Amino acid sequence: MASSPPSVHAVACDPEQFGTSIDQFFLFSCAAWVFLMQLGFSFLEAGTVSAKNATHVLFKNTLGIIIGAVAYFVCGYAFAFGEGTSFVGANKFFLIGVNACDFGFYFFQYSFAAVATTILSGAVAGRTSVIAYIAYSVIVPAFVYPIVAHWAWSADGWLGIGDGEVGYHDHAGSGVVHAVGGMCALVAILIIGPRRDRLRNGVLVDLQPHSIPLLVLGGLVLLVGFLGFNAGSALRIDDETGEQGVIVATALVATIVSAAGGGLCSVVLHFFGDGTLNIVACINGLLAGAVASCAGADVIQPWAALVIGILAGAVFHLTSKLVVRLGLDDACDAVAVHLGAGIWGVIARALFAERVGVFHAWDKDSGLRLGWNLLGLVVIMAWSGGVCGLMFYVLKKKKIVRVSPEAEIAGLDGFEHGQSAYMGVESKRLNLYTQSLAPQKQDAEQV
Repeated sequence: MASSPPSVHAVACDPEQFGTSIDQFFLFSCAAWVFLMQLGFSFLEAGTVSAKNATHVLFKNTLGIIIGAVAYFVCGYAFAFGEGTSFVGANKFFLIGVNACDFGFYFFQYSFAAVATTILSGAVAGRTSVIAYIAYSVIVPAFVYPIVAHWAWSADGWLGIGDGEVGYHDHAGSGVVHAVGGMCALVAILIIGPRRDRLRNGVLVDLQPHSIPLLVLGGLVLLVGFLGFNAGSALRIDDETGEQGVIVATALVATIVSAAGGGLCSVVLHFFGDGTLNIVACINGLLAGAVASCAGADVIQPWAALVIGILAGAVFHLTSKLVVRLGLDDACDAVAVHLGAGIWGVIARALFAERVGVFHAWDKDSGLRLGWNLLGLVVIMAWSGGVCGLMFYVLKKKKIVRVSPEAEIAGLDGFEHGQSAYMGVESKRLNLYTQSLAPQKQDAEQV
């Protein structure tokens, strides 16, 4: 029997540079876990919004995956990990010149870019136009996230290099991924404004999730993704000493312990607030704890992970309250979960890192590490907030950032997609309402 011809990519990979086949398989597996977070975000967001917008949420998340994959392929990876200046990469566009041995790392990083993009989409659900979705599905994975990744994670990025001895450290993206997405979400909800059915007499009212099962399922799928997030950021697992395996195991334990601490704290704080055991607070606190673990998962002890997670739950709770107090409508609490807990995670790494953190070493270098991480947060937030703020400002000025008032009230499932997420009575009601308002669609004013 004749053997198959060798693949054009059947090249030998230098294990010193690219890792062994076991390392490659490990990285692809973790990348698949991270990519699975798109399923988690879709479930969580669809369950959180009203039933009349569930199909719309699923559509724009799927569209974001498609557009983001192309955008990151065309230029995102090049800006992030191409050779260039300390600010931005300048080659490897369309993966030209990228060794096939590096495709595992490429896929892993694309999955990170997709997460940063989807964080933003959840915050503005229920009132944002498809044009706006397309715009940020291009800008975030093609430009916003890659520049930050280059600063922090590329070989010549100025932020990671620091002063040559000490620099910014963020193992799996509390700042590079989550603070980026959370900051983009913050400026977006500032510019776009609240959903019409949440604003009553100038005051924001609570809107209950239409499907708790979907929300919880999505949250737990996201937690699985976080395991891949933090374990995979070790990049390798195969070595003779077992050191890489210990790093991976440390990251996994830190992730689940920190997430548990966040969920527990959030539930307790919510209970003391209104006397109920709220599952939404539990899920969001759990995710906040996981977000906070990302920066230091490889270098913190389990006890420190628990402390970090508990405080992340408190940060989430307080930030969520503050966002509402400021009159901002964050449909999925993305700002509190990702920006609030992400900021805390970057700071926590500098404080709790084994042997070199402020609470362990208490020396000049540990103070410098804290300083570099704080500087990193400032520039990350300024960059992501500035670029996304400009984008949404232009879209608002062009009056294309929001759907029409009629579409928003009727529900985007029927108005824009002609498909309800649920068949039966609810579907008929929505379709009838949509049809009655359709003639007014063209004359509606933009907010």
